[in-house]
Amino acid sequence: MLIGKLLYTRYPCAKILNINTINALEIPGVIAVLTHKDVPGENSYKYWYDDHPLFVSDTVVYQGDIIAAVAAETEEAAIAAINAIEVDYTPCDGIFDVHDAMKPNARRVWPDRDNVHSHLVIERGDLKKGFADADVVVDHTYQTHLVEHAFMETEGAVAYTEDDKSMVVYTSSQTPHRDRKQIARALNLPENMVRVITPFIGGAFGGKDEAHVQIHAALLAQATNRPVSLIRSREESFLTHVKRHPVTIHYQTGATKDGKLTAIHVVSIGDTGPYVGAGEEVMGAIASVSFGVYKVPDARLEAYTVLTNNPICGAFRGFGVPQITFAIERQMDHLANKLNMDPVELRLKNCLKTGDRLPTGIVIREAGGIKASIEEAAKTFGWNRRKEESEPTRPSQYRGWGVACTLHPVGLGHNVEDHAGAAIDMAPDGSITLRTGAADMGQGVHTILAQIAAETLGIKVESVKVFKPDTSVTPDAGPSVATRQSYISGNAVINAAQPIRKSLLLVASEETGLKPETLSLRGGYLHAEDEQLNYTVSALASKAHQRNLPMHGDGYYAMRFPGEFPVDGYPYANHVFCYGTQMAKVLVDLETCEVTIEDFVAVHDVGKAINPQSVRGQIMGGITQGIGYSLMEELIVENGQTQNLSLDSYLIPTSKDVPRIRTKLVEIYEPDGPYGAKGIGEPPINPTAPAIANAVSDALGIPIDELPITPEKLFELIKHT
Repeated sequence: MLIGKLLYTRYPCAKILNINTINALEIPGVIAVLTHKDVPGENSYKYWYDDHPLFVSDTVVYQGDIIAAVAAETEEAAIAAINAIEVDYTPCDGIFDVHDAMKPNARRVWPDRDNVHSHLVIERGDLKKGFADADVVVDHTYQTHLVEHAFMETEGAVAYTEDDKSMVVYTSSQTPHRDRKQIARALNLPENMVRVITPFIGGAFGGKDEAHVQIHAALLAQATNRPVSLIRSREESFLTHVKRHPVTIHYQTGATKDGKLTAIHVVSIGDTGPYVGAGEEVMGAIASVSFGVYKVPDARLEAYTVLTNNPICGAFRGFGVPQITFAIERQMDHLANKLNMDPVELRLKNCLKTGDRLPTGIVIREAGGIKASIEEAAKTFGWNRRKEESEPTRPSQYRGWGVACTLHPVGLGHNVEDHAGAAIDMAPDGSITLRTGAADMGQGVHTILAQIAAETLGIKVESVKVFKPDTSVTPDAGPSVATRQSYISGNAVINAAQPIRKSLLLVASEETGLKPETLSLRGGYLHAEDEQLNYTVSALASKAHQRNLPMHGDGYYAMRFPGEFPVDGYPYANHVFCYGTQMAKVLVDLETCEVTIEDFVAVHDVGKAINPQSVRGQIMGGITQGIGYSLMEELIVENGQTQNLSLDSYLIPTSKDVPRIRTKLVEIYEPDGPYGAKGIGEPPINPTAPAIANAVSDALGIPIDELPITPEKLFELIKHT
């Protein structure tokens, strides 16, 4: 096996005059050096647009652009080859401020394109009338920041060719079937000649939704006809993969004097770097949920996707919802302060109800989880008793309490292909193999799907073996994103189990003389209503095989959108949502400007919790990541170049930074979900930052409208207040 390495640019913006690889090829042990000239197919990632090349040829537009790839016998030879490649540059002045980039005469990232890639507007009602009806108007601007995914396993792939010149790629990816398409396109192969295998992934959080090194590994393997391992270092990972968008959000809210919302106008500006990638979709998601969990009669929701020479941005757990939730929930607290109203009371007064129409045009089918989560969180947290607590022990310490709510869409949205397949085989002993293309990156989707299969066929979960994603043998389940896999793939698994279940019940009916509709399968046995019969599922499976009945099932499910969709609605709107409320108690020390979280409560509506332990783990994990987002994590970029390129200087929470987290589940049945389930992978991170920020603001009596709330930033804020 050869070792692959990639040469990245030295500049965030430059012209390439010449690339000389001769010296690199002469190094002993170097087998191949590839540039843009050596791509047999399309030189593009083509996640959505084709603007992002696999290898740049004449123009560098960000610090992670790839110039060349090498394959060598040893890592030392590969590194030497990378260092020996000569690239002649002419550095250029880039554009690094998103607001400057929007100006009419701004320097352009691309000569033939405007820096404002897109401007989305979602409108509902009469905005002018809505603000005219308001007794108070609150107007604030919020700023979120660049954040690194910091997954423990960096991006990597192993690629090799088989005898028929087909390509096999093992890679850590959230989207194996999309990877196959992208690899095939670059290698100029038909898709059936490319096989992508995805074992368990050491963390992703959206950062492995877009292709990273798997295409380059495949190109090197094809060029050398030898296996190639290509794994990024931590520094390379920091430099190259997509980040969470920094977003500026201008939020204007109108309300009556008794706290009823009348109108909102939200303008969100996202810096997506030089390549669009998922940027336009992230900003669309921000606009489409800018109302939060609240009913607003009149709204105008805008989102700008802007190009710069900063690091590229894309999918990150929450897909834009954490950024806009910070603005929404801080805005609600600003409004509560202006009205002298309790923040929880204000939220309950305005929360959405089942049947309300959203600004996107969707009529919300189920919204009971909003009020239920607020009330349960307040009860568990002791919100009404918070001021009765004893004062901090030191004069420099101040205590505060904060609340924040979230609404998170499930699935990719209306008018977007959102489907999954699954396949099940039952052996004569009643055990089953389940094949799914759903990537498991720690969220536990394979366990969930095994449970759903076991429940549908009446067997124990230990009797289910899940085959991990392999594009040659597992059906396409779509990407492991958008809190969708339990919902979409779960339904596909139920559908795949139906032919087998029908065969088992047919045998059972013949054996017992009872009608199939009176029989059920539970816990490994046949049941007639509530009575367990002396027939095991394994015995029924054996007889079904003997009688040549179908014991294989292929299942397919596509997201359904019941009800009429208005012609003026947002075309990619969602109709299924998860809800949640979080509350934080913090202690702020003015001597050190440190924020200590003393207590944290999270209540989330997940539909039916198929695996409650896993759900609670996801909630705690999301909150932990949210604490980092709130208080410490920040990717520092100056003139397009990242300054903190390691986990020494990019701080993430450790176990000592995580407070006691009390979790509660609200299980409101989702009619279209598998056994009533929805999802939980992304929602927990959304309200964490605003809950903490609201608590810090409550403690100090000053606005906290920018993230992260580091001691340094808090010191400056206090000093200038």
